[in-house]
Amino acid sequence: MIEELYGNLGMIEQEIFQRIVNLLLGKTFIVYNVYDENKKTTVFNPDYRFIERNLELFEKYLRLGGWNLERNDNYEVIYITSQYGYNKMHLDKFTTVILYILRLMYEQKRENINLTEQIVVNVSEIISTLNEIGAYNKKKPALTEIRQALGTIAKFNLIQKIDGKYEDPETKIIILPSILFAITAESITKINDSIKDTNEEIDEEEVEMNGEE
Repeated sequence: MIEELYGNLGMIEQEIFQRIVNLLLGKTFIVYNVYDENKKTTVFNPDYRFIERNLELFEKYLRLGGWNLERNDNYEVIYITSQYGYNKMHLDKFTTVILYILRLMYEQKRENINLTEQIVVNVSEIISTLNEIGAYNKKKPALTEIRQALGTIAKFNLIQKIDGKYEDPETKIIILPSILFAITAESITKINDSIKDTNEEIDEEEVEMNGEE
């Protein structure tokens, strides 16, 4: 059946299929809308459309390797999960906190917009939220910490930089809806409880992203 579905693709489409399978294995998440740096605007993601058109092929092929292809139509996010719970990304404590804050900011801001609008924040807002909720034991995070944390999160299509550098307070960042599926509700509760308890240290987290960093 897989051979038939794959054989129905043209040569160029077969190459696209191979590339997207590798993209899913490397980045975990694919979203419908992405920011085009050249056009300076949000455009639809052709990779997302390609998966939709060939959904059965992707599902069957990935299942052979022990992966589930997940799709959330409300937020237009496609991602993969391991059937065995392997390949989860191990984040350091600071990156865990930044991921939590980005998720928190996404939840807060989406209440005032519709699902088709992008949620945009700048780095200074992230740092301000970090200080406001008391999730960091230093007065001010180092620029290298900010750059490394946001760079790691961006690798997995959870955020997308519009312009500038991650260490620049004015740099604008799109928080993608995929962030809702990267960290479990259980982890959010645990982090939130740790922040409220000033004597408890936030732990490193394993999140729903492929890799071992």
